[in-house]
Amino acid sequence: MSSAAVDPVATGARSTRVVSMDQFRGYAVAGMFVVNFLGGLSVTHQVLKHNNTHFSWADSIMPGFLFACGFSYRLSVIKKGAKAGRRATWIGMLRRSLGLVLLSLVLYGLGGSFKTWADVDSAAVHKFIAELIKADLWEVLAIIGVTQLLLLPVIECSPRVRLAIAIGLSIAHITLSGWFNYWFVYGQPNGFDEWMGTTGRRAWDGGCFGLISWSVVMLAGSLVYDLMSTQSIRRAVGVLLVSGTVLMGLGYAASCLTTLYDVRETNAVPVVSDKDERFAASPVVPPWANLEGRSWGSLLAEAPFMEPPGTEQRKLNYWMMDKRVVTQSFIWFSIGMTCVVYAMFVLACDLGSLRVGLFTLFGQNALIAYVIHHPVAEMVLQVVPKDSPLWWATAGLLIYFLITWLLVSAFAKAFTPARPAKS
Repeated sequence: MSSAAVDPVATGARSTRVVSMDQFRGYAVAGMFVVNFLGGLSVTHQVLKHNNTHFSWADSIMPGFLFACGFSYRLSVIKKGAKAGRRATWIGMLRRSLGLVLLSLVLYGLGGSFKTWADVDSAAVHKFIAELIKADLWEVLAIIGVTQLLLLPVIECSPRVRLAIAIGLSIAHITLSGWFNYWFVYGQPNGFDEWMGTTGRRAWDGGCFGLISWSVVMLAGSLVYDLMSTQSIRRAVGVLLVSGTVLMGLGYAASCLTTLYDVRETNAVPVVSDKDERFAASPVVPPWANLEGRSWGSLLAEAPFMEPPGTEQRKLNYWMMDKRVVTQSFIWFSIGMTCVVYAMFVLACDLGSLRVGLFTLFGQNALIAYVIHHPVAEMVLQVVPKDSPLWWATAGLLIYFLITWLLVSAFAKAFTPARPAKS
């Protein structure tokens, strides 16, 4: 490719930072704060909550953050590798990733605990470790850290290889979920839980096997870095919009398989599980025989952001856009939406001159902001009960954002090297 096709926004001709990504990352961090604060309040609309049966705006935030991490991860490895070499770069990434896991444990704890020394025996320790691996470890910082470690051997590969790996990971997650992982995440009886000794324990954000799906998101972010660093801004925007639209369509099409799990008298195959009547009998392999006699319109799932029927009318299954399991319909749609949203940021910030101060602060100090927001939210929520009216919930959110902004600003200034005085 000729040098004329390379855009200065990502090559360093203007800056080593990509403004649109800083702004997008700041948007994702701010969105995460909104969702984490409002998610537990009764007055909050479902579009701002994680529902596990359909896609909401809240569900778009974590994939957006992982997408931004993938973008930065690819950039960091290439940049540091050119300066320090692969060995030093890998060691640095190993330390950084394990540091994120440790920080996550410090912030959120180990999940379980031992109340007395007498409780500490081999069986209790085994259960403690097994539940940590299955569920308790997987908060967002730990997910980022371990996903980076898993992708370290391939993050420098060509775009085609990384795309092929992403496709393979999607197929792997579907396969594992059909084997045991869907029941594993939901704590329903399965052989893997029996082997681990975690029967009945649910996971969230995919549990340990959710890393497979989150790796797909991070690889997508790395591919977008390549796009931004090798193409003109206008062409990059076009590719983002087209690929994003295709992926959203793919995710929605996959979610339409959920309609085969509708409870209908005309079903050729029963859909109710004998394990738990809320779930489908075969949640991953669709009951294709139930297509018989159905009109095309009846096979269209509800649009994203719209609530589907309850479990009395439709049984829980893998093809829902489910953040708890991190299903592939969820992953594909969320990556597509993220591409489209990021394209808007590229237009506004790289072609245009839009800069949102809050997004700049959070985007350039994402880790500091994340660490600070957690205790601030806990403090403010002490005076914002779950049944708070809308006006008080809104006031609490604003106070929470103000305190977080003030503290992040102070820390950012404290850790920013002073500029030398002009002579």
